[in-house]
Amino acid sequence: MKKFILFCFFLFILLPVTTSAQNDSIPDIITDRPTQAESPYIVPKGSFQIESGIVYTRRNDKTDIQDQWSIASTMLRYGIFNHFEVRVISSYESTNVHVKETQKDSTYSGMGPLTAGFKITVIEEKGIRPEIAIAASITFRHLGSKNYSPTFSYPIGKLALSHTLSKRFSLGYNIGFAYGGENADGFFIYAAYLGFKITKRLWSFAEVYGDFDNGNYPNHKLDAGLTYLMLHNLQIDISGGTGLSQEVDKYFLNAGISWRIPR
Repeated sequence: MKKFILFCFFLFILLPVTTSAQNDSIPDIITDRPTQAESPYIVPKGSFQIESGIVYTRRNDKTDIQDQWSIASTMLRYGIFNHFEVRVISSYESTNVHVKETQKDSTYSGMGPLTAGFKITVIEEKGIRPEIAIAASITFRHLGSKNYSPTFSYPIGKLALSHTLSKRFSLGYNIGFAYGGENADGFFIYAAYLGFKITKRLWSFAEVYGDFDNGNYPNHKLDAGLTYLMLHNLQIDISGGTGLSQEVDKYFLNAGISWRIPR
């Protein structure tokens, strides 16, 4: 928890950074973090965007308590064309497991699995018609530490949609299908958020997301957070969420920074 607090402090001491260098002809950065739902926005052609953060997750069930740190959880995005981007995702993971029956702790760490994918615009927003994009990725087995690599490589595909409801409110949502990497069973995934623009630079959201696993109870979660636009190409964020399952007590805290490198 101390690592997370220090990281948040580092981000928010940057708030007074001047924004006088902003060029209004260049669009403001739009990111896929910190919401779980991906936006249909595509990184501009020829632009390279880095979205990185640190995530602390605690999971408490009948057998054990797990504390996990995802450090430098990073997505790299590059715009190939005006409506097509490629991305690569990975992180460094550290996990502590406390077994309730034996009262023993164990810790392991290493690189998380590598995920590669793309996003492509299907249609742009017009009137009541939402902006729509297709996002797809594959997570590779054996490309990461043994403790975090899936047994099988697995794909995820989703539709990303968004509506501009007013000058301050926006609505975004995803629907898709995924695999878990441990068996051949797939499941439906979803995410939906309502965004509110507090000021020109400060944006907030509340979100529900989860999955409908084959043969298991639905897995639903809630989260909420804030983003702050420091420069037209630099954004910081903070968020937190919790699971709604009665079988498992789970919550997370997340803070990050996103930078679109000027062309």
